Amino acid sequence: MSARLLFAAFAPKTLEPTNSIGNKFQRLLEKLDLPAAVRDRTVAIKMHLGGGGGFSTIHPFFVRKLVAAVQAAGAKEVFVTDLKRDTIGAIDRGYTEEVFGCRIVPVCGDDESDFRTFPVEPPFQSMDRIELAGAILKADVLLDFSHVKGHGVCGFGGASKNLSMGAVTDAMRQMLHALEGGLVWDEAKCIHCGKCVAHCPNHAMKFDEQNKLDVFYHHCKFCQHCALICPVGAIRMTPGGYLNFQKGMAMTSAKLLEHFPGNRRIFINMLMDTTIFCDCWSMTTPRLIPDIGILAGNDIVAIEQATLDLIDREELIPNALPPGWDLADDPELHLFERIHHKDPYAVVRYLEELGCGTTQYELEEVE
Repeated sequence: MSARLLFAAFAPKTLEPTNSIGNKFQRLLEKLDLPAAVRDRTVAIKMHLGGGGGFSTIHPFFVRKLVAAVQAAGAKEVFVTDLKRDTIGAIDRGYTEEVFGCRIVPVCGDDESDFRTFPVEPPFQSMDRIELAGAILKADVLLDFSHVKGHGVCGFGGASKNLSMGAVTDAMRQMLHALEGGLVWDEAKCIHCGKCVAHCPNHAMKFDEQNKLDVFYHHCKFCQHCALICPVGAIRMTPGGYLNFQKGMAMTSAKLLEHFPGNRRIFINMLMDTTIFCDCWSMTTPRLIPDIGILAGNDIVAIEQATLDLIDREELIPNALPPGWDLADDPELHLFERIHHKDPYAVVRYLEELGCGTTQYELEEVE
């Protein structure tokens, strides 16, 4: 059975205020039937508040409208939540409790000790547990409010990444990042000539203080320059090595969603200001594609699938990529894969395999 998704296109059909994306968002929220989900319940709005000098996160205008709609629908309480470090700097992006009209809460509490641990049996690679944020687990309704962008390790960041990397502990995020891979370095063979580092077009590797090769997979494009130029064959590439990170993210999101059945899980993806990197980069780069609009629904798999499908219909804006970056030659690949060289649909497939939803969807456009 297909999932129903609401879609509000950014571009207005006529230049009347009623057709603006802000007013369409209001009508989209009305179509979501929020009272059935939130009445007399506590609602956690999980969003990424960004950091540093970045400003391409969700505009406060939309957050305020969302909070007001949830409150008007009869919620007992509503709060916005994110990592503690990002709640501290939220004011830099105009994010305050006065603007939102609700509390801004660190996901694991002020002392970062509010979380629950769930064992992973058998362990997945080095991931033997999942540590989920207490603030969200204590809520009755999860509203996943995500700004969609590219990502160097998982291809893109949307609803799943917002949860798997933002509704967990610092230790959990480190555990997930430890799943990154794709390049295997043979220390015994290495002669430390430095050619791999010098010839990496994306400056994604270095030798650390212990003289061990350190690969920053956010920048790695799996171009194999390092493996090809190594004079002693100390570096080799493993097919699909980046996939463990995607699977770990899917497993983490799936565990969290177990606590929010039926219509008590709501996903809203903002397909605007779509940049090449995650909002945690403390900077904002040019948008990659024209603004598309807003997707909403109750199925995380469907909304991520639709998000990627809509993005792939767009053309890259000229000069949008940073210096030194270019597109892979294969036009059949998704735009994000042509940029980051990782299949962005991988996490969607893993979520579907874990029973989180369906990739089949029908779009209902909000006029």
